Amino acid sequence: MYWPEVLSKEIQSKLKEPYHVDDMKTPSGQIHIGSLRGVLIHDVIHKQFLKEGKQSEYTYIYNDMDPMNKVPVYLNGYDSELGKPLFNIKAPEGDLNFAEYFADIFTNAFNTIGANPTILYSSQMYKAGKFNEVIKEALDKVEEIRKVYQEVAGYEKPEGWYPVQVICPQCGKVGTTIVTGWDGTNVQFECKTDLVKWAVGCGFKGEIYPFDGNAKLMWKVDWPAHWKVLGINVEGAGKDHSSAGGSRDMAVHLCKMFGIPEPMDIPYEWFLTKEGTKMSTSKGIGMYAKDLIELLPPEVARFLILRTHYNSAILFDPNDDTVPDLYDEFDRCGKNYYMKEDEATFDAKGNKIDKDIDASKYFESAIIRDHFKTTNFLPRFRTLSVLIQMPSIDIYEWAKTEKGAELTESEKTILDERIAFANIWLKSYAPEKYLFRFSENIPEGTKDLTDAQKAFLKSVSEMLQTIYAQDKTADELQFDIYELTKKMVIPSKDAFKAIYISLIGKDSGPKAGWLIKDIGYANVVERFSSL
Repeated sequence: MYWPEVLSKEIQSKLKEPYHVDDMKTPSGQIHIGSLRGVLIHDVIHKQFLKEGKQSEYTYIYNDMDPMNKVPVYLNGYDSELGKPLFNIKAPEGDLNFAEYFADIFTNAFNTIGANPTILYSSQMYKAGKFNEVIKEALDKVEEIRKVYQEVAGYEKPEGWYPVQVICPQCGKVGTTIVTGWDGTNVQFECKTDLVKWAVGCGFKGEIYPFDGNAKLMWKVDWPAHWKVLGINVEGAGKDHSSAGGSRDMAVHLCKMFGIPEPMDIPYEWFLTKEGTKMSTSKGIGMYAKDLIELLPPEVARFLILRTHYNSAILFDPNDDTVPDLYDEFDRCGKNYYMKEDEATFDAKGNKIDKDIDASKYFESAIIRDHFKTTNFLPRFRTLSVLIQMPSIDIYEWAKTEKGAELTESEKTILDERIAFANIWLKSYAPEKYLFRFSENIPEGTKDLTDAQKAFLKSVSEMLQTIYAQDKTADELQFDIYELTKKMVIPSKDAFKAIYISLIGKDSGPKAGWLIKDIGYANVVERFSSL
């Protein structure tokens, strides 16, 4: 089941076009990969509408009017900025403000993987007066809003409470202010020293015109206000927002007050760490979006998110087999995409495998660059990550042999890119089992070798000293070693395990012929002779 098609049909059965798809994020620091999921879910739905000939636009809002309520763990010197709106805080570097700085990094990440919504900043819309009408409406209908807070979320808001916070003209903070009155033109407010635990107000009291960017609506009112101002009718969010009494529930009830229909919800699951923990921007938990695009090619990163149904969690850990497994699935779907409708392939046992149409569609939805659209040989990432650790191996000759023909220009581009990303993965993320380095010291595991294994290694050493004065290929060496196991009547599994333990301290590894040739005959002979 290709879920974007199913979801598109569901939305069309409930809403009429034109569609305005939207997503939103507060740029309070480096944004984690979990937020990329929202961007791409909305992106693929928007593109599905367009593919079906529907009218659709897609916007992405950076809610930079929100206050800084926590300093990210990787930043220092920002305690004095707590409580200020993000657009009024200096960036860690450069001329942009804090919100723009981190928003630009995130925008670059989702642009790289094929999402290009129209970018909007809440502060600019507030300053342009686009929220003036809904602010006035919220102030005038405060009793209705208080009732929604109480009935939906169980929050008892006191008399004299208003769903608006002003930017204090004295200290510049918004998170510490509370509106105490409204006369139809201005609001009375106080910047309190003890309103919140994470920021201290200046104590100033005054009156201010709450429009044109001088004030912002509180989050649970601000969200549906954005829907009204922009005419949004499709916007999902993480499942935590869609719980009973949560911010989505509140926003939906406030739609009635604002006189707008409820936008279509897409409650999606999270990206989770290996431990099953939700990723967090401020706590620095999990991988940031900018890191993902440095680890994976655009199409593979996009595929990672779109291949999993939006109501299922994505467990992502680059430090285990997740990345090689992801490439395998990407390639499987790619092979289906490149198959003709009436074609079939066969598995290792000769069983016929018909084209998987859904797999083909997921691959197609991940394609960003044209060279993936033509039929390509896709070199296995898992194998490449081994081969590139062996300088003696000609990767391009290997790929040509695997394909059974010369590589096309697009295939060379894909191969070069995979080599580059495999090097990044090996350097920063790959688990130890994928790293094949010659052990300078004799590995501890050699103490457990049997007499038969030691005798085999001695014979390999003798063979190398005699036969391999001539220049044989790694594959020829592999064949000769295998023949030697039969001659010495030693199980090939035990024989090759002895080679790996002795040279790299592991039970398994790449082809022994490749490994020995890359380490060098002299080093191997010396090692085997010393056991």
